[in-house]
Amino acid sequence: MIDLHSHILPDLDDGAESFQESIEMARMAVDSGVNVMVATPHCSSYRGNEVRDKVLIFRDMLEDLDIPLKVCMGMEIFATDETLSLLKEKKLYTLNNSRYPLVEFSFDSDGIDETYLLKELVFGGYTPLVAHPERYGFVMEDPQIINKWAKMGCLFQINKGSLLGRFGIDIQRMAVSLLNRGFASVIASDAHSAKYRTPWMKDAEELIIKGFGSEAADLLLYQNPKKILRNEKITGNTPVWY
Repeated sequence: MIDLHSHILPDLDDGAESFQESIEMARMAVDSGVNVMVATPHCSSYRGNEVRDKVLIFRDMLEDLDIPLKVCMGMEIFATDETLSLLKEKKLYTLNNSRYPLVEFSFDSDGIDETYLLKELVFGGYTPLVAHPERYGFVMEDPQIINKWAKMGCLFQINKGSLLGRFGIDIQRMAVSLLNRGFASVIASDAHSAKYRTPWMKDAEELIIKGFGSEAADLLLYQNPKKILRNEKITGNTPVWY
């Protein structure tokens, strides 16, 4: 499996607290069937050198410890009016230097500014991958905003914790609805720790296979993530609109 969303790097955000925990998370990910992970620390402004340096250190540590996990560069970008220009200037990272930025928003917003910011990114030549849309209150209140974003060309990443009910029943229902309607492109761990919100992905794989079939699991956990990292276009069936 390929995990496109993780906070595995230490001392950058609310993720891993040390490289020791990063290594523990890496072992857990590998044991659960993950062989590629993207490090996506929270970012809104320039942190490129800091993120790059930690990824390079972490890769060396994984190699020295013979842990078979490939770590790619990325960010979970909190979208602002400056995001497009910072991406163009290479001050913010897309996922593995692709056309796909992983984008997040405020949880207490109304979706209006978010639609404008996503439209800017699309017109700028990017294909936004919206992180955990199922967790936003404004999406649960008015899911038709997902129709707008999908028609604009955005893709959607669902958290495994949402599907497993770790954030409550309402978020779980929204996550399942996005999958049922064909909006989900990727399922990722959004891992923050080796103890809670972990990078263990086997339970998510089993849930998808049981509920949606093995082909869906392969698409959401491997094929689509692989295309994103290779900067290839993702095409799919037209979803069932809200």
